[in-house]
Amino acid sequence: AEPTWLSVEMEEAPLMDRTSPSIKLDPSRPITSTISTPHVTFLQDLANYQPLGTLALPSASDANLCDDWQEYYPELVSSGSLKSHSDAQNVHKPIWVLLRLGWVRTLARIHPLDRREIQVRVYILPADVGGKYIDRQDSRNWEYVRKVMRYIDLSRAAWEGTKDPIESSFHNHASTPGSSLSSHDSLFYIFNTLPSPAPSYNLSCPFSSHAIDSLLINTANIPGLRTKLYAYQKRSAAMMIKREAEPIHALDPRLEEIVCPAGGKFFYDRTTGLLFRHPRRYDEARGGILAETMGLGKTLICLATILATKGHWPQIPPEYSLDQHSTRAEVGSLVQMAAAAANRERIPWKDCFPQDLDRCRTALEQNAATYIIPPPESRRSRRPTTISPGKTIRICAATLIVVPPNLVSHWKTEIATHVKTDALKVLYLDDEAVWTPLRSNLLLYDIVLMSKPRLVEEMSLCSCTDLDTCSCSTTGQHSSPFKDFHFLRIIVDEGHNFSTFGRRNNAVSALAKLHVERRWIVSGTPSSGLLGVEASTAIQETLGGTGGNDSQLIRDILESRRSSGFEIEANTSVRKSAIQQELKDLEKLGSIVVDFLSLKPWSNLKGNDAASWKQYIMPADGGQRKPKSLASVLESLVVRHRIEDIEKDIKLPPLHNRTVYLEPTWHDKLSLNLFILNLAVNAVTSERIDQDYMFNSKNRASLNQLIANLRHSGFYWTGFTKEEVTKSIDVSRKYLENKLLSGKSEHESGELRQGDFHFLERAMLMGKNILASPSWIAFSAAHELGLYIDDFPKEGREAWSLCRDEPSAPLIMGASQVSRAQHYVDTHLYAPDPASGLASLGQSTMDKLWQSLQPELPKAWEEFEHGHQDRSPTLKKQSPEKTKNALISTSIQKPVTLSKRTISLAKANPSPRKHSAQNFNGSTSRDPSTTAEEQMKVNNPPALKSAMKSASIKQAIDPIDPSSVLSKTRISGTSSAKLSYLLDRVISLHDSEKILIFYEGDNIAYYVAQALELLGIQYLIYTGSLSADRKSAYVATFNTTETFRVLLMDVHQAAHGLHIAAASRVFFVNPVWQPAVEAQAIKRAHRIGQTKPVYVETLVLKDTLEDRMLQRRKNMSAQEHHKAEKSLLDDDVMAQLIKDADFLPLLPEEMKDVRRQMAPLKEPQKLFGRVSIGVEGGDPDKDLIFPEGMKGLKERKRKRNPGDDVSGRRSLKKGKKTTTVFGSTAAMIPQGA
Repeated sequence: AEPTWLSVEMEEAPLMDRTSPSIKLDPSRPITSTISTPHVTFLQDLANYQPLGTLALPSASDANLCDDWQEYYPELVSSGSLKSHSDAQNVHKPIWVLLRLGWVRTLARIHPLDRREIQVRVYILPADVGGKYIDRQDSRNWEYVRKVMRYIDLSRAAWEGTKDPIESSFHNHASTPGSSLSSHDSLFYIFNTLPSPAPSYNLSCPFSSHAIDSLLINTANIPGLRTKLYAYQKRSAAMMIKREAEPIHALDPRLEEIVCPAGGKFFYDRTTGLLFRHPRRYDEARGGILAETMGLGKTLICLATILATKGHWPQIPPEYSLDQHSTRAEVGSLVQMAAAAANRERIPWKDCFPQDLDRCRTALEQNAATYIIPPPESRRSRRPTTISPGKTIRICAATLIVVPPNLVSHWKTEIATHVKTDALKVLYLDDEAVWTPLRSNLLLYDIVLMSKPRLVEEMSLCSCTDLDTCSCSTTGQHSSPFKDFHFLRIIVDEGHNFSTFGRRNNAVSALAKLHVERRWIVSGTPSSGLLGVEASTAIQETLGGTGGNDSQLIRDILESRRSSGFEIEANTSVRKSAIQQELKDLEKLGSIVVDFLSLKPWSNLKGNDAASWKQYIMPADGGQRKPKSLASVLESLVVRHRIEDIEKDIKLPPLHNRTVYLEPTWHDKLSLNLFILNLAVNAVTSERIDQDYMFNSKNRASLNQLIANLRHSGFYWTGFTKEEVTKSIDVSRKYLENKLLSGKSEHESGELRQGDFHFLERAMLMGKNILASPSWIAFSAAHELGLYIDDFPKEGREAWSLCRDEPSAPLIMGASQVSRAQHYVDTHLYAPDPASGLASLGQSTMDKLWQSLQPELPKAWEEFEHGHQDRSPTLKKQSPEKTKNALISTSIQKPVTLSKRTISLAKANPSPRKHSAQNFNGSTSRDPSTTAEEQMKVNNPPALKSAMKSASIKQAIDPIDPSSVLSKTRISGTSSAKLSYLLDRVISLHDSEKILIFYEGDNIAYYVAQALELLGIQYLIYTGSLSADRKSAYVATFNTTETFRVLLMDVHQAAHGLHIAAASRVFFVNPVWQPAVEAQAIKRAHRIGQTKPVYVETLVLKDTLEDRMLQRRKNMSAQEHHKAEKSLLDDDVMAQLIKDADFLPLLPEEMKDVRRQMAPLKEPQKLFGRVSIGVEGGDPDKDLIFPEGMKGLKERKRKRNPGDDVSGRRSLKKGKKTTTVFGSTAAMIPQGA
């Protein structure tokens, strides 16, 4: 029945649009509008309104209410109670405004449980109901709905009046039932708690349904696949096909489904306040993100998906599907019509016809489905214009695979390993020498594999739609054939590198020019925050356990990183860092969603229900985000198993991770103390103020480099000069003298910290002790790795010594000099006296060494005798950067790389040829005594038999007479504790296991390589400066041959999808600051394909700054790690630890006893007779496995003739012949190209 207070008047309504109807609530409160009878009928029908929820409001004393429901109006609420209840006031005003607008209807009664309260049922007019009666476009009015939703009770008990009004009043009940997500949950937590794939079996498309059946139901492998898939890999591949073929018509991620208290559901947008009776839906993407964790076979999953859908055709886009049936000029043959119909219906025919049915296959290929993209509408003009026919796009069943350059070889290897011969036709466009085939021939391929740079260049060509009228070839350009096809699928490996939110890089622009139906990003880490929790378990130490993933450990890590950091208040810097990192991760994810996947509604254009990623997904100012929106987006995109579900199907070999604490050697202490000395002198003499102070913000770049050098010195360091140390002592002495002359004591100098005077005096004493070490001066002057040799031939001992020592002590030599002496003896093993001439060679070698250095010596150096009174070691002049009263050391400079060679020239101890006159050249370890011409000869040694096959490290016959003094010469130790430990481990393990050594700083790799070469152990160095082909060759060679047993790798190069499961021993020569980087490195070896337990060892010098750094890293929260991800100085605790670092004590016995200064090898190693004397023909690459076709082309760049097409690639390779397709003029383009 019509309520008594409802009336209709023909007047304007000041609060509403003049064309909109309004409801007058009571004659005494005139709110009027023009309302026709249908409008009134609609508004009076309560069924048109959505039951929303219940409010409990204080009742007025004169409220004329009873126990029955009646229309509610504001006077029923006590004004006095409203004044004393701010929450009641907050909800009362929005209800009042919405009542006047006619947006809500309310019924009220005395609350059954408390007669002082009014129970108010609220009904709202949904946004998708009654639009022609009431205009609801004004967003300001929806803000009132949001305010009501903050306080309304959605429970059934409150609706029925069985809930205490005190419990149901003024709380935010508008949350999704059953949701366990918090508004502060981190992206990491949401990502790792996504449900595992559970693909459905039956699809409407029979071909896709059959493909899924072949994965999930059939026990036999997919036709063409060699490798048997694990159950989780089958589910992932099946889920990919399911999402490609029939994307879910899912609820708009901006909406939450809320259960109505009166039964049924409604859909609510928390951000705008919009409320709908019916769900608004969008199709999910035909693709997504394959994010299985590192090492679990993402490449194999992709290949299985491609094989299961081989020959499937993409659909013609709906916007171009009308009027696409072309009219034939004449009646076609039955074969032609059948072929056209088969292609129209997207029937996968490729495997249906044997090769001898050429006529059928040719007809199907010639009648491939096409569609036309109409030309853009031209502006109206009076001039006659030529109407373009539009661009014809051909449907293609091929899959494009785009990978980083260093992973091309990996994909080639995986395809060869897992796919049967001839099962897939693959086109490799990885190198500039491989030219793009004809357009008609592209239809023949199942896979087109190309590198990212090749894609960018390919798509940067002209975009002419008509090749007949294109004149771009005259300017050296031409249209890429890839723009003329609609491909079935594109897979972008390590696709997180394509994400650039807010701007488009070349790769994103190139992808935007492709026509592709199904799009996949393949990355275990789509962004820094989207990292699998199992990667975090890899860096946990296993103290005698079995390794692997412990379920309780995983739960603990998840809970510890559940918070996004937005609610942190105590530490504002950590909170700010956490927010910034979370925002970056979400921006990268948004770039993938919008730019690559074109997922609606996020990719909708303005005016077409555009959805703002920033507004709905990015956290608000207070840190709250819409976890349900983010979770629904991730669920619709990510294909990834939880680790507990993977472990039901597969168990990787155990992972053992431990930290090895080593006692620092004399030289380790000196190196570390020199950095602390420089920091101490700078801090005290600058009085920690202004730009002179190293920790001043303006010196941040220099300080970062100094700290990087400090960390490298934990392995070995020769970057300081004697001149620098002397300067530091002088600056300290003058500073103390000036303070004493001023008459102020330390306590009276308020600008100094207590103990600074004493600390500076200790620094000066430390500097003097360092300068008193002949071996330190020698190693620093020559930039040599110190080696200690026992029983060196007496006649050559003095000639080869770097510094004077006792005859009974080990001979101190540089690694380069040891290599030269070893090479000389090993090339004269079958001479009557192999040691003949060794002393004279040593004399000339050392003479050249010192002559190559500065000839004029500072006076302060003259007091030191080094065994060669006529030549003393010194460095070339350096100019330390000076400030007004404080020294900033040249140790802030980036160290010069000592060597750029990344492959061993030493053979793995083959038996020497017994030629007395044989003249061998040896290792090219850095030797400052050689001229450029001599070094070129060393770099090109003569031939030896190839060691491609496994070479025995141990020789059956010792080529040196046991009675000879040469047979007793041993390498007994090194000047680096870490190097000695590493050599011991490599010597004991490399016969049975392959070894992966991670380092930071190329000079560390050089020092390790020097030592390995002396021992005849072949190695490879994987560094960032390598070309993509050489990187691929190193990984392939290490994984598949026995020649190279040790791979040294820059730890920052290990996070790019590399597969190095051949290694079962992993060493970190220094602790890694970023846990994610360490985890990525470990997963290079601990992954599918690994058959042995993996042992990880991190080398740490005990009680040093790196020891404290590692302890600090273990105790940091995820937010603190994000803050200090780029630099450990961003962590306040770590920065203070560096400032407070103290000197390592030098023991008196170490100063006097040479043996106490070295790190001894467990088993001294034979120096002479190893015969590690170079590779055959002087070609260090002879034993490498380069990508197919790249041998001899590895380092060259393709030369272009002036008339060539600018892409330089218009050629089709046929066997060993190359047929040019695109030449310098348009006339040379073959018909049909």
